[in-house]
Amino acid sequence: MKRLNVAIPTPFHSDEGLNVEGFEAIVAYQKQNGIESLLISGSTGEQHSLSIGERMEIIEYFNQQGFQGIELVFGASAIRTRDAVTLVQALETSVIDAIMIGFPPYIRPTQQQAVAYVEELLSHTSKPVALYNNPGRTGFDLAPESLYTLIRRHPNIVGYKETGDLQRHVGVEYPEGFILFAAGDMRLVENFAAGPCNGLSSVAGNLYPLEIKSAVERLLRKEQVEAGPLEDIVAQVFSCHALVNIKQHYNRLGIPAGVCRAPIL
Repeated sequence: MKRLNVAIPTPFHSDEGLNVEGFEAIVAYQKQNGIESLLISGSTGEQHSLSIGERMEIIEYFNQQGFQGIELVFGASAIRTRDAVTLVQALETSVIDAIMIGFPPYIRPTQQQAVAYVEELLSHTSKPVALYNNPGRTGFDLAPESLYTLIRRHPNIVGYKETGDLQRHVGVEYPEGFILFAAGDMRLVENFAAGPCNGLSSVAGNLYPLEIKSAVERLLRKEQVEAGPLEDIVAQVFSCHALVNIKQHYNRLGIPAGVCRAPIL
């Protein structure tokens, strides 16, 4: 699993219908700008506005296209374990390279229930997996002890995307090659230079792929990176609403990202 991915939007028509053909130009744009890994159907992809059927349609579209020279990561999450299993089973036989497992939104499972949810999904795949902890959106926060338990039991868990408290990972020894992804681009330099992160799942990379890629590569080489200019471009992306800004950016380039689904307008 690569240490930088860009979380891309899901293209929709003006009536909010799914437009899978719109992915082609988005993928091409990111490849042309040197990005080597894309996250499909993540938060930036409006995952939880997508039905399971729509997500299956996206998986099938990528199977048919056979994009080369770029890593494809797919976000799998659902309120019902059965629905998430359906996604993971489809991903296991797909062209998708890795899976990012998110926790069910809204229902706030216990730690034991969350571990059981992940282990059930893992029983259906041999692909590399990153877990995605996003308590601000799901209402659930994976405890460090639960994470360590899952990593010990399942060697195909190779990464962890954290939007919660990054400081609890400082000084923790993870398996060799394990990637702790910063979720989004806020405080990027701080999260790498003084924090525990050695990977980034980027939102701002949709608008500034060259700048984000350069910064991450330099940070991974332990080179000094000036935080101010990066913070300025990240602030532009997240001003008002990042998803709206991202889709407007692609549309201005002639790339048919379309609209966001209401109530995101």
